[in-house]
Amino acid sequence: MREMDKAFDFRTAQTRWYSVWEESRAFEAAPESGKEPWSIVIPPPNITGNLHMGHALVNTLHDVLTRFKRAQGFDALWVPGTDHAGIATQMMVERQLKAEGTDRHQLGRDAFEARIWDWKEKNQGAIEHQLKRLGCSVDWTRNRFTLDPALNKAVRKVFVESYKAGRIYRGPRMIQWDPALQTALSDLEVKYEERRGKLWHLRYPLADGSGDVVVATTRPETMLGDTAVAVHPEDERYQGMIGKLMDHPLTGRQIPVVADTFVDPAFGTGCVKVTPAHDPNDFAAGQRLGLPSITIIGFDAKMTAEAGAYAGLDRFEARKRVVADLEEQGFLVKVEDYVNKISLSDRSGAVLEPLVSEQWFMDVREAAAKALDTVNTGAIQFTPEHHVAVWNHWLTNIQDWCISRQLVWGHRIPAWTCDACGTLHVELEQPSACTCGNAKFTQDPDTLDTWFSSALWPFSVFGWPEESDELKRYYPTSVLITGYDILFFWVARMAMAGLTWMGDVPFRKVYFNSLVRDASGQKMSKTKGNVIDPLEVMEEYGTDALRFSLAIMAAPGTDIAMSTARLEASRNFCNKLWNASRFVQMNLDESITLATTPEFGEAEFWMIGRMRDSLTAVTRALEEFRFHEASDLLYHLVWDDFCATYIELAKVQLVSGTAGQKAAILHFLDILLRALHPFVPFLTEEIHEAMMDGRLRAGEPALLAQRSWPVDEPLLQVRGGDTEIIPRFQDILSALLRLKAEQGVDPAKRVPAFCSLTELEPFAEALKSIARLESVTFSKSDLAAPTRSVAVVAGGAVALELAGLKDPVAEKAKLEKELAKLEKELVPLRARLADDSFVTKAPEAAVAKLRGQAEEREQRLAQVKALLG
Repeated sequence: MREMDKAFDFRTAQTRWYSVWEESRAFEAAPESGKEPWSIVIPPPNITGNLHMGHALVNTLHDVLTRFKRAQGFDALWVPGTDHAGIATQMMVERQLKAEGTDRHQLGRDAFEARIWDWKEKNQGAIEHQLKRLGCSVDWTRNRFTLDPALNKAVRKVFVESYKAGRIYRGPRMIQWDPALQTALSDLEVKYEERRGKLWHLRYPLADGSGDVVVATTRPETMLGDTAVAVHPEDERYQGMIGKLMDHPLTGRQIPVVADTFVDPAFGTGCVKVTPAHDPNDFAAGQRLGLPSITIIGFDAKMTAEAGAYAGLDRFEARKRVVADLEEQGFLVKVEDYVNKISLSDRSGAVLEPLVSEQWFMDVREAAAKALDTVNTGAIQFTPEHHVAVWNHWLTNIQDWCISRQLVWGHRIPAWTCDACGTLHVELEQPSACTCGNAKFTQDPDTLDTWFSSALWPFSVFGWPEESDELKRYYPTSVLITGYDILFFWVARMAMAGLTWMGDVPFRKVYFNSLVRDASGQKMSKTKGNVIDPLEVMEEYGTDALRFSLAIMAAPGTDIAMSTARLEASRNFCNKLWNASRFVQMNLDESITLATTPEFGEAEFWMIGRMRDSLTAVTRALEEFRFHEASDLLYHLVWDDFCATYIELAKVQLVSGTAGQKAAILHFLDILLRALHPFVPFLTEEIHEAMMDGRLRAGEPALLAQRSWPVDEPLLQVRGGDTEIIPRFQDILSALLRLKAEQGVDPAKRVPAFCSLTELEPFAEALKSIARLESVTFSKSDLAAPTRSVAVVAGGAVALELAGLKDPVAEKAKLEKELAKLEKELVPLRARLADDSFVTKAPEAAVAKLRGQAEEREQRLAQVKALLG
């Protein structure tokens, strides 16, 4: 049996224990075990990144829940994996190439893709190592990567069958184009930012010379692509203009005045320019009205040949030139300051360009309707529930999904065009020959949106489309834990995919975890300099302190304000448990084991009751994803009840008690370690080895990670003793400590004490030890004396002998203040109990509770009056 060190060496423990857990296969699922399955899949982190605080939170909660379920006796499976992160990974490698003086175009597609695979093999291990540092109890034998051949097979099946069912199609549509990354983005990959800009008012003359109209725009360069001016069909001001032609101010083209209900007559002049090639609303109006579409900004964000004299200019430079020419020719009416919402790429930060492009799209309306129904019927349950409103909004207003990306890194679209006749073939594999007889094909160069493969994650990781035994056993998964910021990106798409391809939801419950912010509640960012690095935190405070801090602050629906004070408090908690365990170990010889029959006194019966009530509440809290409540309950059970109260009461037993009395303490510590293990696994496993090696019952696993959840432990069902005796002890202890503080007595100074609750005399030594008292005299007689400071407690009073230290005036003032407080509290209680209507109609329990409160205060009031004389 190893003697515990003076301090917990968390750095050594973290490295050592994870290796032991892996070697013992403690985290591997056991499909042949006969246990009830419980499964969860990791939100796959990008292979590009390091563990950030958001990862630390979501994976801590995953691990707490998985270890809890494993201890409850489930065949618990947590599937790990990483995401190929199409855009982010390609950007990372392109930066490397740029530093080397080359780029992907010079390398060629195949060489560039090989370069990314090489980068992936070197870097994927970093994030996986960090998950191990965090203590994640994932089953590494089932580790997945979203570009694995098996997962690619699933992606190709979904694409091909969706295409043949008419749900996937290719065509020209208005998309958000990232000119920096040279790829289309879905609407969800767009972030909006308000910026101060200008609103230019432009004059468009009617071709017949009968007048003109004024339109306003935030993008004057796009007017080069105008093909109409639109008014509302019911706007009386412009009825006579509808159908007339206008002279375009700069191009010389003539464009019509058209009518459409998308125009807001109350905005500006009630006239809008229509540029179908460069605005989503204009594109839709152009299709309705049959207007031509002129692309004047290209995919490189430069003006095209259609822009005439402005061809080749950057779009923002063209803006300056267009405004100058309009002003010179008299078409610029006025310029106003204006706050505009700009569309930016979530990845590159570039200003996006709405462009009409040939892309692949997926019609998800039918799947969205099914997903909408699952939450509304309770087939999928959200915690917190308020996210249902966001879910309903997104799925009710869903648009076709642009799934193609102009990237090399990702799942390549399984579509081939015949080089001879141009026929498109969408198949699982490249066709051997076209119907025209040709055998040469060109594959579509695009790849799929990263979220396309992520949507299949809950079933592709179990081998789908193969009908594997694992798929049948572990799908649907039991719960999903993820950030609310990807509710639609990922959660909704997984629901739609699961319902479409598996005929069932991918998970029964969804818990949306909080966001981690800095101590002042600000979002962490490198520019603000307030980023808290979990890797640095684990190095300074220990992984267990980080995990416990995150768990105890993870209240549903509220963000976490992480601070060094919180981390220090959690580290102190870990040290408290370590020191208490070490004290127990130092006073137990090797003959005391969990097979030794425990003996119980008042303190033990009380501690059993506290553990029984607390662990029942912890179990319920974890089942309901109230991680903060479970952590807080365990914190107080360990710190207040076990360390601050029970250990102090049991010190005599530890030193000179019977084997049975010492065994009781060992049993209690064993139960606490098992309950705390999901939250602080390294600390508890280290203590468990030191305390329980050679002390476990026959057949018990040596590793704490493999032991059972203790809520049903037979010892916790033992009842007996006076349930009020220890709470009374705690009351008088608090009163004595408070008296010392109020009278300015040094906490370390030992003074005589007196107590009228004679039934607590067996705990005199504990009181002397904890409150630092010279002596404690128990007596039913009056405790008041000129040299004493007295405090009233339930059922009696306590006093400190402060000869030479006490201020009689202050003592009297203190008692008078207590008298006034009690009389004030009794006024509403007496009035309520004197109300016959309340007493006869209110529930008996409510009346009894009120009477108890009144009686307790009346008793204390009488004691205070007696002390005042």
